[in-house]
Amino acid sequence: MALKIGDIELKSNLLFAPIAGFSEVGYRHLCMKYGAGLTFTELVSAKGLCYGNKGSEELIATTDTTTPCAVQLFGSDPEFMFKAARDERLKKFDIIDINMGCPVKKVYNNGEGSALMNNPLLIAELVQAVCEGSGKPVTCKMRAGVEMNRPIAVECALAAERGGASAVTIHPRYREQFYSGVADHSITRAVKEAVKIPVIANGDIFDKASLERVKAETGADGFMLARGALGRPYIFAELEGRHFEYSRRATILEHIEILRKYFPDTTVANIMKLHLCYYAKGENFAKQVRVAVGEVKTLDELFKVVDRYFPN
Repeated sequence: MALKIGDIELKSNLLFAPIAGFSEVGYRHLCMKYGAGLTFTELVSAKGLCYGNKGSEELIATTDTTTPCAVQLFGSDPEFMFKAARDERLKKFDIIDINMGCPVKKVYNNGEGSALMNNPLLIAELVQAVCEGSGKPVTCKMRAGVEMNRPIAVECALAAERGGASAVTIHPRYREQFYSGVADHSITRAVKEAVKIPVIANGDIFDKASLERVKAETGADGFMLARGALGRPYIFAELEGRHFEYSRRATILEHIEILRKYFPDTTVANIMKLHLCYYAKGENFAKQVRVAVGEVKTLDELFKVVDRYFPN
């Protein structure tokens, strides 16, 4: 099913989430290949972009593809967010997403990520600043709230809408939960009923059954997969009932090949160590893969793990 965010037409309303350590250029490309309607970069610091942080360049690497891609910015200063949104390096992205959900202590204590949900007035200012700076559709990804059982997603989503947001994504866990517990999609439904812009549901979507349940519970316009897509880039085709051919070994090798175009081999090895654990998830050799990658220090060593555990 299609989805429109601002003036950007998505061919599918199934999206791949921004996940630190996983939503890098190689895995984004694979998710696009199997039909994700939109992918997101890992969270990128607005201040880091403004100050020319080298790490920012790696985070915003993209492959040549016609599938829309969004860059996810985090920050709490409207001026820095405005300047970052105007950065020439972001021109290649179709959408700018503002992170309002990261629960990590370092980010939260700096007033960024999920801490923004404590200040709806600032949310509206930040969205307006990014809209004015970029001239692109702006979206926001947020949580149910900060403190357990105190949902403030509706108030924050309305603030984002007032600021000019073209869509909001709701991950209905509280900041205090991090990634534990169950996503409360009644909160997503409440946001859907409160705003006029598209609402994207995120949380606990792992297969066709859970997707249908979240659709029924939320009435959302789009559905974002996070952990449910790791190690399974083909899930986007699977959920839409499209025929696809898949070889796990070929996918892993393609993943590595893409990464090597952007990163030194030692970095590629470190990135792939995380991914291999997910490629092996559910298999009887999954534990052996976790142990084996823990000892990997070079790309050659990583290839040996691939050869041993992923022969086809």
